[in-house]
Amino acid sequence: MQEPRQPVKLQSVIDPFVVKCGGELVSDLVGARNLPRNADYLFREYGVIAELKSLESNDFAGLVQRKFGALLGKWHRQRRFMVYGTVNLSTKQLPPDCRKELFDELAESLQKHVVLQANNQIKSTKSLLRLPEAKGLLWVASDNSAGMDPDVVWYLLRRILQKRKPTGELAYSSLHGLAYFNPRVPAKYVGGPEPLMFWFSGPRQTEDAQMTSCLLRLHEAWLPYLASSTGIRIRRVEARPEQVRFSDDKTSLTVGGKYD
Repeated sequence: MQEPRQPVKLQSVIDPFVVKCGGELVSDLVGARNLPRNADYLFREYGVIAELKSLESNDFAGLVQRKFGALLGKWHRQRRFMVYGTVNLSTKQLPPDCRKELFDELAESLQKHVVLQANNQIKSTKSLLRLPEAKGLLWVASDNSAGMDPDVVWYLLRRILQKRKPTGELAYSSLHGLAYFNPRVPAKYVGGPEPLMFWFSGPRQTEDAQMTSCLLRLHEAWLPYLASSTGIRIRRVEARPEQVRFSDDKTSLTVGGKYD
């Protein structure tokens, strides 16, 4: 019997891409000391330090699935929302109070395990590299983590990055841009038969030309790099988050309708 094919390690996909784009690996600059406390990449040309977070690492997917399952169980017992079997669940099917509770739970997990960690790592790396004016990029990779479809992940990350301190300043002040993509597993394009490699990105503040230029460079280079490195022809398809899905063969969450 053939052994199951092991997934390609994320760093083996992204590290060469970063170098090809003129970026540098922080580990090459500072060595392996205190590595978990540092960010991953430096794009010196743009003055941007990037931290790559995978939603498949550190059992984040399992954490989200457990939280989702616990909520479904609670709602069922309370007879607030009842669902049976394996379903594709759009959040527009939920009562407003359940939808808010779900998004609050998922956002808390993303905030603690992704956004806060990345903010601290970028802050630490700015000090270590003596680049106090560098901008920080949160770069999130997802290959169908925890059944959360791309519109849910994108919506929640943007929601978190809209938070402000009591002073009115943006929270997570070391983060200036966000990019979200699927580096290894194709998604599905709603309305078309072709598989899709998506990329959604943007600066936290629209007037941030420095971050905008860096994100544009990465976006334009990503699909050609992927096609070249895999030998697979990849056609560029422009899609909005709500038009993208992962697999339909298990419980999954899509935002659906308007973002509440």
